Amino acid sequence: MVKEYDDILDIDERIFEFEKKNNIVFSQNQKKAIKMALTQGVSLITGGPGTGKTTIIKCIIEIFEQEGKKVFLCAPTGRAAKRMQAACQKEAKTIHRLLEMTVTDSQVFFQKGPNNPLRCDVIIVDEMSMVDSYIMYYLLSATKDTTGLVLVGDKDQLPSVGAGNILKDLIRSDVVPYVKLTEVYRQSEDSFIVLNAHRINNGEFPHLQKNSDFYFIQKNSQEEILKTIVELVTKKLPNYLSADPLTDIQVLCPSKKGIVGMYNINKVLQQYLNPKDGSKKEVVYKENTFRVGDKVMQIKNNYSLEFTIIEGEEKGKVSTGIFNGDIGVIKDIDRAGGAMEIVFDDDKLVFYDFSLLDDLELSYAMTVHKSQGSEFRCIVMPVVETYPILMTRNLLYTAVTRAKELVVLVGKKSALEYMIANQKEAMRYSALYDFLKRKLKDTQLQAL
Repeated sequence: MVKEYDDILDIDERIFEFEKKNNIVFSQNQKKAIKMALTQGVSLITGGPGTGKTTIIKCIIEIFEQEGKKVFLCAPTGRAAKRMQAACQKEAKTIHRLLEMTVTDSQVFFQKGPNNPLRCDVIIVDEMSMVDSYIMYYLLSATKDTTGLVLVGDKDQLPSVGAGNILKDLIRSDVVPYVKLTEVYRQSEDSFIVLNAHRINNGEFPHLQKNSDFYFIQKNSQEEILKTIVELVTKKLPNYLSADPLTDIQVLCPSKKGIVGMYNINKVLQQYLNPKDGSKKEVVYKENTFRVGDKVMQIKNNYSLEFTIIEGEEKGKVSTGIFNGDIGVIKDIDRAGGAMEIVFDDDKLVFYDFSLLDDLELSYAMTVHKSQGSEFRCIVMPVVETYPILMTRNLLYTAVTRAKELVVLVGKKSALEYMIANQKEAMRYSALYDFLKRKLKDTQLQAL
């Protein structure tokens, strides 16, 4: 679909009315992004933290809906969809749910597709950096030619866990109209998290200042780093932020192994935050002990795992699918029955069979890769020498941008400097870029 500017009248006036109602002033570049989304069949908006992506999405939704257009919102993960819904005050679904995923005889099917497309005028996809080739293919297969597509993301974050490099390939191809947002919103200017995220992204060392929302604590040995992280998570930060260490504070690790790797930090924090207690049920499985009250994470997609929604408008509804990166809390353990009750994402009750425990791990600490699409009040991150592929600028940038209120980095300054300087990324081989460039060339030749 290629729409004309005349399709929606008085766009400038509509944007001005939105600004006045919300007491904001868009920059010229932000207005350009809004106009592009309203007038192009496919458009892409990219930008870092504090550049107003969410506010722009809200303006786009409002103007489309004033025109009587039906708008669907979606994101690649449950946590990202919840964030989008809360920010936009409009229902947002995971892409899987939007496509009405079903599982039959362990085979995954999407009810929405070429013969049963999504019935809407516009689809807005957030967190595009996380979208892989597999799910993008099925989303496009279910999108009518007359449906507008607005893709929003941060190209400087880590790429998708699954195959492909969709966001960067689309930008690099110059086939899809896109706007890169660079201006930081006024209310974000005082945030050292936002300031330092952009400094890190530009290869600069972060500004450090007392009484800010961004701290670096110098510790040289991994034993000292571990001890400091435990003190921060269990005592200092809960008091400083009036925070729940289980839900508000998240340790993010570049690597899984070592003294300050994810595995060891999880075991140590479990001892402090949810210690062994004769009254608490637990089950020991391989290297892990799972205990009632533990914070856990699903580490593989399980399309057939059934859950019941226990909160909200859909309370009581039964559906399937717990995905890689979903976070939950163990509510009960039935050793005799060989199962445990876990509530994922605050509203999905799952009866989790012990035979599936290979797909579950503690998540007091998680890798930076697993944190994509999430936000936490506070993140704490060890900064140490590890494999160079895990000491990259985009990994550090992704970690820092997961925090809403406070960032605390603990470790060696030399390791932090190395991460900021290291722009190397693992090569992702994809035919998408070449395909798009070939299509563009064919179109240009046909126009001659």
